[in-house]
Amino acid sequence: MKRWLGSRRARRFGIVGAVLACACAFGFGASPVYAGRGAVIVPPSVVHTSWRSPEMMTKDAQPRHDVLRDRAVEALDAYENAIASKDPRAADRYQRALASVVSIVAARTFVSRSEMFEAWQSTSSRHQKAILVGLTTLGVGYLFGSDNPKKGLDCSGLVAYAWAKSGVSLPMKSDRQIDQSREVSRADARAGVIVGYPGHTMIYLGVGDIVLHSARPNLGVRVGPINWRESPNVRFADPAPES
Repeated sequence: MKRWLGSRRARRFGIVGAVLACACAFGFGASPVYAGRGAVIVPPSVVHTSWRSPEMMTKDAQPRHDVLRDRAVEALDAYENAIASKDPRAADRYQRALASVVSIVAARTFVSRSEMFEAWQSTSSRHQKAILVGLTTLGVGYLFGSDNPKKGLDCSGLVAYAWAKSGVSLPMKSDRQIDQSREVSRADARAGVIVGYPGHTMIYLGVGDIVLHSARPNLGVRVGPINWRESPNVRFADPAPES
């Protein structure tokens, strides 16, 4: 009897082990990495960028390595080269770099890659640059009243910083950013425009409810959906409507 029980137990653990091995092989069994002082970094394979989900940062909102941020830096460099050189080959390199960024954003936010790429291509170059500049700050911690990514960014600080790099000066108050820009309907909102509700502004990524924003303390700059339940008064506004 004992031998039979032992055999059954062995078979059971063998099955469990096989399942776990398969899960790890496909990236589902990744475990959080503890980075000291209670900080937890969630591996990219298990990151789900919903409104309250963790991203690759510590509890004190310090940025950690993120491949999306790296690709955004590369795409921004390719953008600058394409603008400066006017070389079709440089433009092609930029489009490939942009597609790489879109692929990661779409995968993380569970939206159509082709739909997002079309949205980014159809918006102006200034709007594209604002998006890419914003994405280079992914993981930067939240700091109230700051538009300096080396120190931290609050919501309006992120929007002001991204658009300043595209040549548009915006105030450091969320409601004034909306008021200073040209308000548009959601149907007409392009990728890169400002989206906001009372007390919070974000950068719209052109598809569904997906935005880039500096959420709040302990979260910092991240990609995710608009929190529609927080306010029914969501507005879209374009800082560069003539572009």
